[in-house]
Amino acid sequence: MTWGKHLIIDANGCDEDNIRNIEKIKHFIDDLCELGKMEKKGDLIIEEFPENKFNIENDLVGYSIVQIISLSNITLHINFISRTIYFDFFTCGALKTDLIGVLFNNYFNPKTIKKIILQRDAFNIKLPFVS
Repeated sequence: MTWGKHLIIDANGCDEDNIRNIEKIKHFIDDLCELGKMEKKGDLIIEEFPENKFNIENDLVGYSIVQIISLSNITLHINFISRTIYFDFFTCGALKTDLIGVLFNNYFNPKTIKKIILQRDAFNIKLPFVS
């Protein structure tokens, strides 16, 4: 038995206008929640990282975005300079990865994408975590 699924997407070469457009990003989150029949809890949290010397040199100009959903969460870290998105979607509900991929592509049009799906299961751990 698994507790949930976690979809991780790393995307490169995303549409520059769309990754800067907070309204499009909000619509993406809304469509994603509708697709997964997820109930949003609380407001969308958006933190913008400004164009200062340190952030520009370290590709940190962009957004960090969090939406809490019932017992789960959605996060996006968007970098304007490299036009990359780091997207995480954790849910204990059904995870329609193919449909989510189509939705993601329609909103952000990445040139390349890496997708990882994890089965979350804290009950079958063999050893304690050691760093």
